[in-house]
Amino acid sequence: MTLLAGFLRSLFIHRETLILENLALRQQLATYKRTCKRPRLRMFDRAFWLGLSKLWRKWSTALVIVKPETVIRWHRQGFKLYWRWRSRQKRLGRPTIPREHIEFIIRMSCDNPSWGEDKINEELRVKFGISHSTSTIRKYMTWRRPRHDGQKWRTFVKNHSHELFACDFMTQYTALFTTVYVFIVMEVNTRRIVHCNVTESPALDWVKIQIRDMAAFDRKPRFLLHDNDGIFGQFGRRKDGFRCHLDRWLSTTMYIEGLPTPYHAPNANPHVERFHRTLRQNALNHFIFLNAAHVGGVAREFIEYYNRARPSQATHAIPDPYPELIDRPLAGGRLIALPVLGGVQHDYRLAA
Repeated sequence: MTLLAGFLRSLFIHRETLILENLALRQQLATYKRTCKRPRLRMFDRAFWLGLSKLWRKWSTALVIVKPETVIRWHRQGFKLYWRWRSRQKRLGRPTIPREHIEFIIRMSCDNPSWGEDKINEELRVKFGISHSTSTIRKYMTWRRPRHDGQKWRTFVKNHSHELFACDFMTQYTALFTTVYVFIVMEVNTRRIVHCNVTESPALDWVKIQIRDMAAFDRKPRFLLHDNDGIFGQFGRRKDGFRCHLDRWLSTTMYIEGLPTPYHAPNANPHVERFHRTLRQNALNHFIFLNAAHVGGVAREFIEYYNRARPSQATHAIPDPYPELIDRPLAGGRLIALPVLGGVQHDYRLAA
């Protein structure tokens, strides 16, 4: 409105006055250009110059605040936005099916969890004359978790924990950057560590020797839980019902049933995994090791304390307590602390 009023006013003033006014405005515009190099333009300002460029041939001679190429770029951007708006799609994807059909699909999938989209498609087409693609029916189906006929893995481990051992490897680095492998076997029911040994070169034959030693000095379990480590001689596919060479050797030689965990499921063997963290935090992280024998000595000393003097938070008991810890403690005894691993851990007792 201000520009329109100024244009109408210029029609009724003298030519000399109009020339002097243009000169004064140009001088002020030149001063403003020196002080502000990049003025901020609004959408209306851009629309004004776009319209003026179509009405006046010499519009570029009066343009000061921006370059003529900028106005041309505005014009191209405006056309691009206009044609993008004209070519837009009203609605994307397939048209929505009637609400009544959606309710039919939801009702059938809820009442019959075993039905798939093909079964529901045939039911609708034959009985109601409703025809939709299977992908559309799958979109509106109500999915339920399939029912397991057998017991869950957690239930199996709990029911057979008294005859189930679990084993796994963990790694420890020495001061010379040598990798030492610590092999642990745990009795799941009591959380007792029944076997521990270390090596720098683990192999399947070495693992067999450890299991023989464990069975010779301890009672033999019915099940041995392990992961899918390549050390156990993994088969490309199951052979004779076994996933790895270790399971076949356990069954034919040791009469132990090997239980490999599912692939990408470390939580299926949580008890040994949790002991690895306990061993690392409470013992191994406090030492700089020189060789594999050093790692084995620290691990065995901590396992002796873990089995016979450390209460387990899972079972609220000591796995294999010392004889003096089985009896009732002395009344009014004096508290003493027996250092473990040079004072890294302490075994507390009551002395007379």
